[in-house]
Parts: sequence; structure tokens; C-alpha cells
Amino acid sequence: LWQAITDPELTRQYYYGSLIRSTWEPGARWTSESPSGELYLEGEVLEADPPTRLVQTFHVVHEAEAAADAPSRPTWVIERIGDMCRLTLTHEGMGEATVRYTEGGFSRILSGLKTLLETGTPMEAETVA
Repeated sequence: LWQAITDPELTRQYYYGSLIRSTWEPGARWTSESPSGELYLEGEVLEADPPTRLVQTFHVVHEAEAAADAPSRPTWVIERIGDMCRLTLTHEGMGEATVRYTEGGFSRILSGLKTLLETGTPMEAETVA
């Protein structure tokens, strides 16, 4: 699960085709970009405790209205439960434009992540409700 959240070759399969890149060390920059290099999101890694916790800032850069908002703060927590994992994602401090920008997006991302890990196959966009 940690690898799927932090490996750009995996993120492109469920995160709207985006390559999520970073060294994943506290203080490091992370980016979300298209395969051609267009920058969508950026932020800073605030905490990284592989494979159980990742805290980062989140800032939209390619959409002007959301880019005017201050960075927000997603926290990813992975708990091992027997042979399974529970992922809890909280996203705090979003400005109004960032809320509109992300509306429904994380549901699709998390559904796609779950499908990819359970089946080994990316979820098709039209199957997302």
C-alpha cells in the first residue's frame, strides 16, 4: 500500500494518470504531474514514517482559482489488520476553491487504488460512481 501511494509508476494507474514524485523524506518537495511533465499539484512532505504514515501539504498549481488558496494538509495512515490494511485519509485546511477542485476526486483515487491493489488492474473511469 505504501509503495502504491509513493511510486509514480503505480500512481499513474489510479491518480488520474498523474505521476506522484518525491523522495518522501520530511522536508522534501512532492509533485503531481502529467506524463508530459505538466505540473498539477505540489507540496512538502511534513512527516514520513514508511509504511504507516505520510503527512504532506497539498497545493493546486494548474488551476488559477484553487492555486490562490493556501496549501492544505492530507494525512495518510496505514494500519495493518491481519493480512489486510486499512487506509485512512484526512484532508484538512482546504480553501473553498480547493474543496471545489478536489470534490469527488479523492473518492475516485481511493477507489482506483483499492481496485489496483486487489486486482492488479486499473479501474476504468466509467465504472466510477
